[in-house]
Amino acid sequence: MAAQNFKDIDIQNLYLLNAPAKLALAALTVIAVLTVGYFALFRTQLETLDAAKTQETQLKETYTQKSIQAANLDNLKMELAAIRTSFNVLLKQLPTDAEIPNLIQELHQAGATNGLRMDSVTPQAPVNDGPIQVLPYDIAITGKYSQINQFTRDVGALSRIITLDSLKVGQSKDEKSNQLTLSATANTYKARPAEEVAAEIAAVASEAK
Repeated sequence: MAAQNFKDIDIQNLYLLNAPAKLALAALTVIAVLTVGYFALFRTQLETLDAAKTQETQLKETYTQKSIQAANLDNLKMELAAIRTSFNVLLKQLPTDAEIPNLIQELHQAGATNGLRMDSVTPQAPVNDGPIQVLPYDIAITGKYSQINQFTRDVGALSRIITLDSLKVGQSKDEKSNQLTLSATANTYKARPAEEVAAEIAAVASEAK
């Protein structure tokens, strides 16, 4: 009946309603106003609040990551200093242009000391590798297994850096001698001029633009 009475209400005759009906109508009006206000104002504010909470969480995560990075900064600086020191030590072990002929002589001496026969030492084209230039030499030596083994050890103990790559051991051409022949690439290294490396880097950067 109450629902039917509200349907029959004439807005122009609201003043004729009894007190309970007026109170009920006022309550409905307040509820309607609050509902509209929620959707018009509070909902937007709540969405803004949720967005702010999400941003706060992201900022906390970023702060945590930055804090960890800052805590590790000193360790990273120490590691970088150690790397630079090691690199400088290695650079000092690289031969100069004047020392390279001596290194070839040291290879011959290492072979002769171990009773090996140095069959050939053939220089190959240099290879640039960043600030370093690789100077490869194809070598061939003949001797017993124990002599070849000791030769490779002696090369590793030279005062300047020489590495042996592409090692191949096979029967000597003289099969009656029971000797072996070692073919390998002996690499030595030298530092490239700083201005040459800088020009190369500048050229690469220019091409990338």
